[in-house]
Amino acid sequence: MTVSNAKVSSKQGNLPTVMLDDQLLLRQQTIIEAANQMIATIAVDQQLIYLNTFGRQLLGVSQDHDLLTEPLYVHEFHQAATYQYLNTEIFPKLVANAERWDGELEIKNLQGELIPAHMTIVPHLDAQGEVIWITGIAKDLRLRKQYEAQQRLALRVFDNTIEGIMVTDAQARILQVNQAFVEITGFTEEEVLGRTPKMLRSEHHDEYFYDAMWDQVEADGRWQGEIWNRRKDGSVFLQWLSINCLRDPHGKTQYYVSVFHDLTEMRAKEAEISHLSNHDPLTGLGNRHLLNERIHHAIRQARHQSSRLALMAIDLGEIQLINETLGHVACDRLIQSQGKKLATMMDDSVTVVRFGADEFTVLIEDVVDPYSVSQLAQKIRQSLQEAVELDGHRVRLSPSLGIAFYPEDATDDGGLLRNAQVALNQAKQSGRDTFRFYDQNMGQEARERLMLEQSLRDAITQGALELHYQPKVSLNTGAIYGAEALLRWNHPTLGSISPAVFIPIAEVSGLIVEIGYWVFREVCRQLSDWRQDGLKLPRIAVNMSVQQLERTDLLQQLLSSLQTYHLPVDALELEITETGLMKSEGLALSSVQSLSSEGFRLALDDFGTGYSSLSYLRRLPLSTLKIDRSFISDMQSDRVALSIVRTIIQLSRDLGLDVVAEGVELSEQVDQLREMGCDLVQGYFFYRPMSAERFQTLLLPQEDSSGQ
Repeated sequence: MTVSNAKVSSKQGNLPTVMLDDQLLLRQQTIIEAANQMIATIAVDQQLIYLNTFGRQLLGVSQDHDLLTEPLYVHEFHQAATYQYLNTEIFPKLVANAERWDGELEIKNLQGELIPAHMTIVPHLDAQGEVIWITGIAKDLRLRKQYEAQQRLALRVFDNTIEGIMVTDAQARILQVNQAFVEITGFTEEEVLGRTPKMLRSEHHDEYFYDAMWDQVEADGRWQGEIWNRRKDGSVFLQWLSINCLRDPHGKTQYYVSVFHDLTEMRAKEAEISHLSNHDPLTGLGNRHLLNERIHHAIRQARHQSSRLALMAIDLGEIQLINETLGHVACDRLIQSQGKKLATMMDDSVTVVRFGADEFTVLIEDVVDPYSVSQLAQKIRQSLQEAVELDGHRVRLSPSLGIAFYPEDATDDGGLLRNAQVALNQAKQSGRDTFRFYDQNMGQEARERLMLEQSLRDAITQGALELHYQPKVSLNTGAIYGAEALLRWNHPTLGSISPAVFIPIAEVSGLIVEIGYWVFREVCRQLSDWRQDGLKLPRIAVNMSVQQLERTDLLQQLLSSLQTYHLPVDALELEITETGLMKSEGLALSSVQSLSSEGFRLALDDFGTGYSSLSYLRRLPLSTLKIDRSFISDMQSDRVALSIVRTIIQLSRDLGLDVVAEGVELSEQVDQLREMGCDLVQGYFFYRPMSAERFQTLLLPQEDSSGQ
């Protein structure tokens, strides 16, 4: 590309030789390199022959780019229209008239980013007056352009509204507010500039509300709705707020503009009317009208989500007698106190209403099972039975509760209310101080589980739990190389209760954490006793529940027990079920990593039943895989089960893990496992779970201690 209609030297592209003092040349070079503007030297054929450091940064040219061997030209740094203007208007006049040119042009760096700049273009002449090279000086105008855009934006917004306006940058720092904002919030412009809108937040909304709001702003570019904010004087007001996201031509967020108006007075009147129509004036709780609305809405939602509801009807009992004895004023105070007690026992998702004179109703959504509702009913009954002081009299009530479920007992509003009342009447007829389910079979099941839970609590505190040990055997040597600690419960009246029955109850009630710590301490104590007796200690495996893994104090608890009984970390192995890990992957994996870093051996129990991927398995710092007993029992008759067992054994070998086959009960299974290379087994063919005393005899040095 050449400059048309220009007088040029016959020495195009060559700089004249000028003799300069070396120090002066060095000084000039240093100044040019230190400049915060682009300085470029351009040959008459528009090739860049020099570019200072700032210019290279601005144009995206690396510092080690050799302009002589890797030439760059002017047209590469402009869009087509801009370059055409340069080539047809600026350069010809500059060469013809030998005059400098000043103005604004858009530069395009090598990465394609457009940069507004102020350009000064200066021609340099030889002795004959011909242009021999050109100097281009560019100043980056991006900051100035941004400032001008902000000014135009503020002018447009402020000119088109009389409502409160707040403008923030992309990081939500307040840039501008208008006079209406000042009048509504009480904050002056100087007090808010540079701060974020969080200064206006009230306590009416949780973080989920704000997260959802900003998610919508980012997704849709706008959000509007009602929101509670706080004025400078501390008063809270309701406003209708509209947030708009303003983006640059490339889609990047530049500003957020918030426009709002005050709804406080209008909403206060509406709220007063609504509250009076939906709430009981004595207790402040909801009334029948509110209950009907909530039940109708809850049933629709439960039907859509295939979830379960529970409706609990509560009768305080003895109210008529108290009213006749102490008067209606005292009776009202009693109803108020009991209503408040009920409300404080529930979370925000539970609806509590005063249904009648001495009757309350509780609506519970997203019910997991009847057992959890029976626990709540038990707590309510016990709380309402507590003595209350009234005018110097100590009063006790005999509450009755009736419970009905959607969809088991009814599928509509009226049916659910009616059946809860039927169950309440059954509770009253049973002598009060109790609760009844509308479905008697369901009620019986829940009562039995509640009884077992209480018995289990007593068993923990009274030392009624004990540990049995099932040895693990090496097929190669026949020796015991370890054992698994198994929890047993012998109920004083029901006899031996299967772990399959009481462990799920412990998990639902949260007792599993306390039981788990007790098991670990008890195993440590037992190992310490055996060590003092001079016995050779096998490694004992202890089961860990997912709820334990979710506890932040798990590692501290385990290390404390080991320290108390002076045991090394590798004296035990922690068994974690695959399905348990998958239920709480995030917290559980973090806990597993912490345990492994402290040196604990970790075994993955029931492997193959959780459908985990190999990539998931790779993230676990395991020492052992335990093949689930279902595969072992089926591998003689099921080729797929046999293939799974063989694959797990090979996988363990490749990963350098121990592999244990559980539930080995037949000699044929032993032969198959030995043939497949599985050395470690556990099952009834060798040993059943046994008491600590009997297991100790196996550890004693003797010629025959098989224990079969």
